[in-house]
Amino acid sequence: MRKLFVGVLLVLAAHSALAGNNAGQAFSLWPDTGQTKCYNDSVRIPCPAEGVDFYGQDAQYNGPVRSYTSLAGGMVQDNVTGLIWEMKEHMDSVADYTNPHDADNTYTWCDTDSNTNGGYAGTCGANDTTGFLSALNMANFGGHNDWRLPTIKELATLVDLSQSVPAIDPVFAATIQSSHYWSSTTNAQNSQYAWLVQFPYGSSDSLNGKKSSDHYVCAVRSGQ
Repeated sequence: MRKLFVGVLLVLAAHSALAGNNAGQAFSLWPDTGQTKCYNDSVRIPCPAEGVDFYGQDAQYNGPVRSYTSLAGGMVQDNVTGLIWEMKEHMDSVADYTNPHDADNTYTWCDTDSNTNGGYAGTCGANDTTGFLSALNMANFGGHNDWRLPTIKELATLVDLSQSVPAIDPVFAATIQSSHYWSSTTNAQNSQYAWLVQFPYGSSDSLNGKKSSDHYVCAVRSGQ
């Protein structure tokens, strides 16, 4: 009997060979992915009954309902995972690197800590992820100085498959680009690459994640 597992299970399986900073927030609950459709090898099908081929897909399981709380100072708390996310602003197609919260800013991947960079620091320069995080933490954004890039697992929790372009809850949609966002997680097979989430449709990959590339970022911190 064949089974097709879509959504979170595929995301987790794809991340079995990750390296670098992949600890992040320890959470046991994952928000429901929003997947509602079932498929066979090639087309959409009615969701099958137990004991039938392709039974056991993401759409047939309900996770915790997504729940977010807007916090003062430009932050959002995920009430399922406990993570606190930076809210971006000024999505007007004009980058402003004097404002680390600008939704149009893109950065190269940079982490000089050999304990967390997977063996390769990336491309460190004028507009890199380390500089972005330093700006948030030096400013004590939201009263905290422990902002970081999300791991690929953490970033993937934002994917809402009931939405598209971007595939994210409406609380974020006005300031999250339909594009690639960096995670902190290096590809274990090639340390010149890091994992990304593509928010147009919510997939994860590292093929486009060469650390010298410019991509968007959204900072996170563990909730208290």
